[in-house]
Amino acid sequence: MTPSARSGATHWDRVAADFGLHDPTLTWRAYMQAVYRDLMQRWLVPDEHRGAAGGGVTLKTDLFEEAVTLHHLFDALGPEGLGVDLSATVVRAAAQRTTKFGACPRVLVADLRELPFATASLHRVLSGSSLDHFERKTDIAIALGEIARCLDPLGCLVVTFDNPHNPIVWLRNRLPLRWLSRIGLVPYFVGATYSRDDIAREFAALGLRVTALSAVAHVPRAPAIWLAILCERLGQRAVLAWLLRVFRAWDVLEASPMRFRTGYYLAVRAVKVGT
Repeated sequence: MTPSARSGATHWDRVAADFGLHDPTLTWRAYMQAVYRDLMQRWLVPDEHRGAAGGGVTLKTDLFEEAVTLHHLFDALGPEGLGVDLSATVVRAAAQRTTKFGACPRVLVADLRELPFATASLHRVLSGSSLDHFERKTDIAIALGEIARCLDPLGCLVVTFDNPHNPIVWLRNRLPLRWLSRIGLVPYFVGATYSRDDIAREFAALGLRVTALSAVAHVPRAPAIWLAILCERLGQRAVLAWLLRVFRAWDVLEASPMRFRTGYYLAVRAVKVGT
Protein backbone atom coordinates (compact mmCIF):
# COMPACT_ATOMS: atom_id res chain seq x y z
CA MET A 1 0.00 0.00 0.00
CA THR A 2 1.37 3.40 -0.98
CA PRO A 3 1.88 6.17 1.65
CA SER A 4 -1.12 8.09 0.29
CA ALA A 5 -3.28 4.96 0.46
CA ARG A 6 -2.17 4.30 4.05
CA SER A 7 -3.02 7.89 4.98
CA GLY A 8 -6.43 7.57 3.32
CA ALA A 9 -7.12 4.27 5.07
CA THR A 10 -6.23 5.79 8.45
CA HIS A 11 -8.60 8.70 7.81
CA TRP A 12 -11.53 6.43 6.92
CA ASP A 13 -10.74 4.10 9.85
CA ARG A 14 -11.16 7.10 12.15
CA VAL A 15 -14.29 8.40 10.44
CA ALA A 16 -15.96 4.99 10.52
CA ALA A 17 -15.15 4.59 14.22
CA ASP A 18 -16.69 8.00 14.98
CA PHE A 19 -19.82 7.25 12.96
CA GLY A 20 -20.13 3.85 14.58
CA LEU A 21 -20.52 5.53 17.95
CA HIS A 22 -23.36 7.79 16.82
CA ASP A 23 -24.54 8.78 13.38
CA PRO A 24 -27.18 11.54 13.52
CA THR A 25 -27.88 11.47 9.78
CA LEU A 26 -29.64 8.13 9.33
CA THR A 27 -32.61 9.65 7.48
CA TRP A 28 -30.32 11.37 5.01
CA ARG A 29 -28.43 8.12 4.46
CA ALA A 30 -31.69 6.24 3.91
CA TYR A 31 -32.54 8.81 1.25
CA MET A 32 -29.19 8.38 -0.50
CA GLN A 33 -29.52 4.60 -0.48
CA ALA A 34 -32.92 5.00 -2.17
CA VAL A 35 -31.31 7.24 -4.80
CA TYR A 36 -28.67 4.61 -5.54
CA ARG A 37 -31.17 1.79 -5.58
CA ASP A 38 -33.13 3.70 -8.24
CA LEU A 39 -29.96 4.20 -10.28
CA MET A 40 -29.19 0.50 -10.10
CA GLN A 41 -32.68 -0.47 -11.19
CA ARG A 42 -32.54 1.91 -14.14
CA TRP A 43 -28.95 1.52 -15.30
CA LEU A 44 -27.18 -1.45 -13.75
CA VAL A 45 -29.31 -4.12 -15.38
CA PRO A 46 -28.60 -6.69 -18.09
CA ASP A 47 -28.53 -4.97 -21.48
CA GLU A 48 -29.34 -6.18 -24.93
CA HIS A 49 -25.77 -7.35 -25.47
CA ARG A 50 -25.67 -9.66 -22.45
CA GLY A 51 -29.05 -11.37 -22.55
CA ALA A 52 -31.82 -11.42 -19.98
CA ALA A 53 -29.98 -13.61 -17.50
CA GLY A 54 -27.22 -11.08 -16.82
CA GLY A 55 -24.82 -12.91 -14.54
CA GLY A 56 -21.19 -12.13 -13.85
CA VAL A 57 -19.48 -10.38 -10.96
CA THR A 58 -20.85 -7.03 -9.76
CA LEU A 59 -18.49 -4.83 -7.73
CA LYS A 60 -19.42 -2.05 -5.30
CA THR A 61 -16.43 0.26 -4.83
CA ASP A 62 -16.96 1.40 -1.25
CA LEU A 63 -18.60 0.05 1.88
CA PHE A 64 -18.96 3.11 4.10
CA GLU A 65 -22.76 3.17 4.12
CA GLU A 66 -22.90 -0.54 4.88
CA ALA A 67 -20.43 0.00 7.72
CA VAL A 68 -22.21 2.85 9.52
CA THR A 69 -25.93 2.36 8.79
CA LEU A 70 -28.57 -0.36 8.71
CA HIS A 71 -28.93 0.13 4.96
CA HIS A 72 -27.11 -1.83 2.28
CA LEU A 73 -27.31 -2.54 -1.44
CA PHE A 74 -25.85 -6.03 -1.50
CA ASP A 75 -29.21 -7.63 -2.19
CA ALA A 76 -29.32 -5.66 -5.45
CA LEU A 77 -25.83 -6.72 -6.59
CA GLY A 78 -26.84 -10.27 -7.38
CA PRO A 79 -25.41 -13.62 -6.23
CA GLU A 80 -21.90 -12.72 -7.40
CA GLY A 81 -21.82 -9.28 -5.81
CA LEU A 82 -18.78 -8.15 -3.86
CA GLY A 83 -17.52 -4.97 -2.24
CA VAL A 84 -14.18 -3.29 -1.61
CA ASP A 85 -13.01 -0.45 0.57
CA LEU A 86 -9.65 1.12 1.39
CA SER A 87 -10.32 0.95 5.14
CA ALA A 88 -10.01 -2.37 6.98
CA THR A 89 -12.21 -0.93 9.75
CA VAL A 90 -14.95 -0.14 7.23
CA VAL A 91 -14.71 -3.59 5.63
CA ARG A 92 -15.01 -5.38 8.99
CA ALA A 93 -17.93 -3.22 10.11
CA ALA A 94 -19.74 -3.66 6.79
CA ALA A 95 -19.36 -7.43 6.92
CA GLN A 96 -20.63 -7.58 10.50
CA ARG A 97 -23.63 -5.30 9.93
CA THR A 98 -24.82 -6.77 6.66
CA THR A 99 -24.37 -10.37 7.78
CA LYS A 100 -26.81 -9.69 10.61
CA PHE A 101 -29.45 -9.02 7.97
CA GLY A 102 -28.68 -12.11 5.91
CA ALA A 103 -26.71 -10.41 3.14
CA CYS A 104 -23.50 -12.48 3.67
CA PRO A 105 -21.46 -10.29 1.33
CA ARG A 106 -18.00 -10.96 -0.07
CA VAL A 107 -15.87 -7.98 0.97
CA LEU A 108 -12.18 -7.15 0.92
CA VAL A 109 -9.71 -4.33 1.49
CA ALA A 110 -8.47 -2.75 -1.75
CA ASP A 111 -7.23 0.55 -3.18
CA LEU A 112 -9.30 1.57 -6.22
CA ARG A 113 -6.08 2.67 -7.91
CA GLU A 114 -4.76 -0.92 -7.72
CA LEU A 115 -7.66 -3.35 -7.86
CA PRO A 116 -6.86 -7.00 -7.04
CA PHE A 117 -8.92 -8.43 -9.91
CA ALA A 118 -7.96 -10.01 -13.17
CA THR A 119 -8.40 -8.11 -16.42
CA ALA A 120 -11.95 -8.39 -17.83
CA SER A 121 -13.20 -10.22 -14.71
CA LEU A 122 -16.05 -7.87 -13.70
CA HIS A 123 -19.41 -7.57 -15.41
CA ARG A 124 -20.78 -4.53 -13.59
CA VAL A 125 -19.39 -1.86 -11.26
CA LEU A 126 -21.31 0.51 -8.98
CA SER A 127 -19.10 3.39 -7.79
CA GLY A 128 -21.20 5.70 -5.65
CA SER A 129 -19.24 8.87 -4.86
CA SER A 130 -16.09 6.82 -4.29
CA LEU A 131 -13.79 8.49 -6.79
CA ASP A 132 -14.35 12.06 -5.54
CA HIS A 133 -12.37 11.53 -2.32
CA PHE A 134 -8.94 11.68 -3.94
CA GLU A 135 -6.87 14.84 -3.71
CA ARG A 136 -6.09 15.00 -7.43
CA LYS A 137 -7.89 14.31 -10.69
CA THR A 138 -4.94 12.18 -11.74
CA ASP A 139 -5.91 9.71 -9.01
CA ILE A 140 -9.48 9.63 -10.32
CA ALA A 141 -8.12 8.81 -13.78
CA ILE A 142 -5.94 6.01 -12.38
CA ALA A 143 -8.89 4.49 -10.48
CA LEU A 144 -11.12 4.75 -13.55
CA GLY A 145 -8.42 3.09 -15.59
CA GLU A 146 -8.33 0.19 -13.12
CA ILE A 147 -12.11 -0.18 -13.28
CA ALA A 148 -11.98 -0.12 -17.09
CA ARG A 149 -9.24 -2.77 -17.06
CA CYS A 150 -11.28 -5.05 -14.81
CA LEU A 151 -14.53 -4.70 -16.76
CA ASP A 152 -15.16 -7.34 -19.37
CA PRO A 153 -16.07 -6.24 -22.93
CA LEU A 154 -19.51 -4.58 -22.85
CA GLY A 155 -19.33 -4.50 -19.04
CA CYS A 156 -21.29 -1.68 -17.37
CA LEU A 157 -20.12 1.04 -14.96
CA VAL A 158 -22.46 3.28 -12.96
CA VAL A 159 -20.55 6.02 -11.16
CA THR A 160 -21.40 9.26 -9.35
CA PHE A 161 -19.25 12.31 -8.70
CA ASP A 162 -19.78 15.43 -6.61
CA ASN A 163 -21.42 17.79 -9.09
CA PRO A 164 -19.22 20.88 -9.66
CA HIS A 165 -22.00 22.47 -11.76
CA ASN A 166 -24.19 22.74 -8.63
CA PRO A 167 -23.45 26.20 -7.12
CA ILE A 168 -23.50 24.85 -3.57
CA VAL A 169 -20.99 22.10 -4.37
CA TRP A 170 -18.88 24.61 -6.28
CA LEU A 171 -18.80 26.90 -3.22
CA ARG A 172 -18.20 24.03 -0.77
CA ASN A 173 -15.15 22.91 -2.73
CA ARG A 174 -13.63 26.36 -2.28
CA LEU A 175 -14.19 26.67 1.48
CA PRO A 176 -11.74 25.33 4.11
CA LEU A 177 -12.65 21.79 5.13
CA ARG A 178 -12.20 22.65 8.83
CA TRP A 179 -15.06 25.20 8.59
CA LEU A 180 -17.37 22.69 6.98
CA SER A 181 -16.44 20.01 9.52
CA ARG A 182 -17.10 22.37 12.41
CA ILE A 183 -20.73 22.89 11.38
CA GLY A 184 -21.18 19.17 10.67
CA LEU A 185 -21.80 19.61 6.95
CA VAL A 186 -18.75 17.65 5.75
CA PRO A 187 -17.55 15.15 8.39
CA TYR A 188 -14.90 13.59 6.13
CA PHE A 189 -12.44 14.51 3.42
CA VAL A 190 -13.83 15.51 0.03
CA GLY A 191 -11.47 15.86 -2.87
CA ALA A 192 -11.28 16.47 -6.59
CA THR A 193 -14.19 15.69 -8.85
CA TYR A 194 -15.09 15.55 -12.55
CA SER A 195 -17.14 17.99 -14.59
CA ARG A 196 -19.23 16.93 -17.57
CA ASP A 197 -16.36 17.87 -19.89
CA ASP A 198 -13.93 15.79 -17.81
CA ILE A 199 -16.31 12.82 -18.02
CA ALA A 200 -16.63 13.05 -21.81
CA ARG A 201 -12.87 13.29 -22.31
CA GLU A 202 -11.57 10.83 -19.71
CA PHE A 203 -14.15 8.10 -20.24
CA ALA A 204 -13.59 8.12 -24.01
CA ALA A 205 -9.82 7.89 -23.49
CA LEU A 206 -10.32 4.71 -21.43
CA GLY A 207 -12.60 3.03 -23.91
CA LEU A 208 -15.74 3.67 -21.87
CA ARG A 209 -18.76 4.74 -23.91
CA VAL A 210 -21.09 7.01 -21.92
CA THR A 211 -24.68 5.86 -22.50
CA ALA A 212 -26.40 8.07 -19.91
CA LEU A 213 -25.50 11.20 -17.96
CA SER A 214 -27.72 12.87 -15.38
CA ALA A 215 -27.73 14.53 -11.96
CA VAL A 216 -29.22 12.97 -8.82
CA ALA A 217 -30.03 13.86 -5.18
CA HIS A 218 -31.86 17.16 -5.68
CA VAL A 219 -33.10 17.99 -2.19
CA PRO A 220 -30.99 20.88 -0.74
CA ARG A 221 -28.37 18.91 1.19
CA ALA A 222 -27.48 21.14 4.14
CA PRO A 223 -31.05 22.08 5.19
CA ALA A 224 -32.15 18.47 4.69
CA ILE A 225 -29.36 17.08 6.88
CA TRP A 226 -29.89 19.66 9.62
CA LEU A 227 -33.65 19.07 9.67
CA ALA A 228 -33.14 15.30 9.77
CA ILE A 229 -30.68 15.61 12.66
CA LEU A 230 -33.13 17.77 14.62
CA CYS A 231 -35.99 15.31 14.12
CA GLU A 232 -33.81 12.34 15.02
CA ARG A 233 -32.62 13.99 18.23
CA LEU A 234 -36.22 14.76 19.17
CA GLY A 235 -37.13 11.13 18.53
CA GLN A 236 -39.86 11.98 16.05
CA ARG A 237 -40.00 8.70 14.13
CA ALA A 238 -43.31 9.49 12.41
CA VAL A 239 -41.89 12.81 11.23
CA LEU A 240 -38.76 11.07 9.93
CA ALA A 241 -40.81 8.77 7.70
CA TRP A 242 -42.63 11.80 6.30
CA LEU A 243 -39.31 13.64 5.90
CA LEU A 244 -37.89 10.82 3.80
CA ARG A 245 -40.88 11.08 1.46
CA VAL A 246 -40.32 14.84 1.18
CA PHE A 247 -36.66 14.29 0.28
CA ARG A 248 -37.66 11.81 -2.41
CA ALA A 249 -40.22 14.24 -3.85
CA TRP A 250 -37.41 16.64 -4.79
CA ASP A 251 -36.03 14.06 -7.21
CA VAL A 252 -38.66 15.04 -9.75
CA LEU A 253 -36.11 17.74 -10.63
CA GLU A 254 -34.01 15.13 -12.43
CA ALA A 255 -36.41 15.60 -15.34
CA SER A 256 -35.87 19.37 -15.28
CA PRO A 257 -33.61 21.30 -17.69
CA MET A 258 -31.96 22.68 -14.52
CA ARG A 259 -31.00 19.23 -13.19
CA PHE A 260 -27.27 19.86 -13.49
CA ARG A 261 -27.66 22.92 -11.24
CA THR A 262 -29.84 21.28 -8.60
CA GLY A 263 -28.46 17.73 -8.39
CA TYR A 264 -25.76 17.12 -5.79
CA TYR A 265 -24.10 14.35 -7.82
CA LEU A 266 -23.36 13.76 -11.48
CA ALA A 267 -24.45 10.23 -12.40
CA VAL A 268 -22.86 8.40 -15.32
CA ARG A 269 -23.63 5.10 -17.02
CA ALA A 270 -20.86 3.81 -19.28
CA VAL A 271 -20.22 0.60 -21.17
CA LYS A 272 -16.77 -0.72 -21.99
CA VAL A 273 -16.24 -0.80 -25.71
CA GLY A 274 -16.12 -4.43 -26.85
CA THR A 275 -12.85 -5.85 -28.11
